[in-house]
Amino acid sequence: MGWTMVHVFGSLKLAMFLFVVIIVASTIGTIEESRFDARVAQHKIYNAGWFTAWLVLLCLNLAGAAFTRWPWKKRHTGFIVTHAGIIILLIGSIIGKHAGIEGSMTLHVGQEAKRHLFLAEMAIQFGDPATSQVYRGSFPLDLAPPREGKPRYYPVPGYQSRTAGAPFSRLATRFFNRSPSEPNMVFDRFTDRLVETQSIVVRPGSLAQAVRLEMRSSMMGDGPVEVDLITDPVGESIYDLAGLAQITLGSRIVRSFDTMERPFPLMQLRAGPDGQVDYHIINSRGEVRQGVLELGEPVVTGWADWTVTLQEALPEALLESVVDEDVRSRAGSGLTGVRGWLDWGDGRRTEPRWFVAGDSHLVRLDDEQVRFAFGYRREPIPFKVELLNFEVPRDPGTDTPANFTSYLRFTDLATGAMTEGSCGMNTPAVFPAGLHRLITGHTFKFSQASWNPDDPAESTVQVLRDPGWLFKWLGSLIIVVGIYLIFFSRSHRSRRPEDIIDEIEPGGDISVLKKSKSV
Repeated sequence: MGWTMVHVFGSLKLAMFLFVVIIVASTIGTIEESRFDARVAQHKIYNAGWFTAWLVLLCLNLAGAAFTRWPWKKRHTGFIVTHAGIIILLIGSIIGKHAGIEGSMTLHVGQEAKRHLFLAEMAIQFGDPATSQVYRGSFPLDLAPPREGKPRYYPVPGYQSRTAGAPFSRLATRFFNRSPSEPNMVFDRFTDRLVETQSIVVRPGSLAQAVRLEMRSSMMGDGPVEVDLITDPVGESIYDLAGLAQITLGSRIVRSFDTMERPFPLMQLRAGPDGQVDYHIINSRGEVRQGVLELGEPVVTGWADWTVTLQEALPEALLESVVDEDVRSRAGSGLTGVRGWLDWGDGRRTEPRWFVAGDSHLVRLDDEQVRFAFGYRREPIPFKVELLNFEVPRDPGTDTPANFTSYLRFTDLATGAMTEGSCGMNTPAVFPAGLHRLITGHTFKFSQASWNPDDPAESTVQVLRDPGWLFKWLGSLIIVVGIYLIFFSRSHRSRRPEDIIDEIEPGGDISVLKKSKSV
């Protein structure tokens, strides 16, 4: 039975089938890469689970083909060595693909050292309400976006059923678009053209006050300037009029302008719980005016011919953010996000809404709530990286950059030891140093990736770690040696008569000898 399986896995027909599929898949991957980019090809072909399984099957086929020659003879040396080299090379590729890291890091001179990379893949993160642990999974919506007719389901951690039929129910939900029987976040749209708008709404019980104002100036045209102010958050309680004047809103007037040495045009407003809005104004000449803003009554500010009119006073208000897709804008011109909802699996679900990448989102459904975030995957590293200096040498007599060089400082988090290095376009920096780390692939290689022409103190470096590199190099070397033994070694150029005689089994037919001669 064992030898039967060896011959099945090592058959030439299986090898041809495996190679044909790999060639077709590689051709499709090349086309996808030319149409889109390398990430799309990697997601659909090279990083797919079926492609890894195909490579493992190819390794078994190569090993089976080698063992079909057992017991091995001297003339089999080149054949065995070549197959061993290919297997080692494939093992290194699989290790590098699944255990390696390829990301980027944007550094700035003078800023705090960083210890995280951003990988070119999206991930989603949930908080498990049962264990207070964080669950993170792949979230490739940018590479394989969901459609309205075929949404994507992501189970909420901590609520999975343990019944025998639960896995089949999840498969039906995922592949056949069946309604979930457990809590799921469901997503049906992905876009990079989201626009966030903020508006002040009435919210009973809120402690924030808000006002809506209208400013006019005949010198600046007849069009009004709409100004909305709210006391919380503080950043939305100040309006700057192109650096010429300011309007602030607070619960009280916090300072007098009478003692200002150099008066600056400023208008302070105080919103009371009864809706009354007091004002206190100073102009550049130091003239002060104060009183109560009456609804619809313009107030002269003394800043050229500007007037301010109270349109509405909201004693209980809230600043509400609304995110929606701007279909008129071009792709990539807005925020990135997905549209989705929480489906609890019992008929209850929230209304669809947009979620922006990089933000933390809290979704409430009656007494239940789910918190999650998504964005490009953030990977920690066991050391800190700081940008000491960044240089852009120019070609003599021109402004054309000749190279880009980042001077880095690495700090080991375990020992506190510091090491400095530099990396350019073709001269990478390696950390941590050490032959044993280099051999085992536990070093990180930093290469210059890009820079910001508008900010010469900023640099982006590419970070690569490949634990399978030694297998790749060793496998490639062994393949070369095996090919040499097959085709170029003097002792293997021609077959000796005793080699042919060795192939004849005791009691075998003379046809075997004829086949050997024909070969």
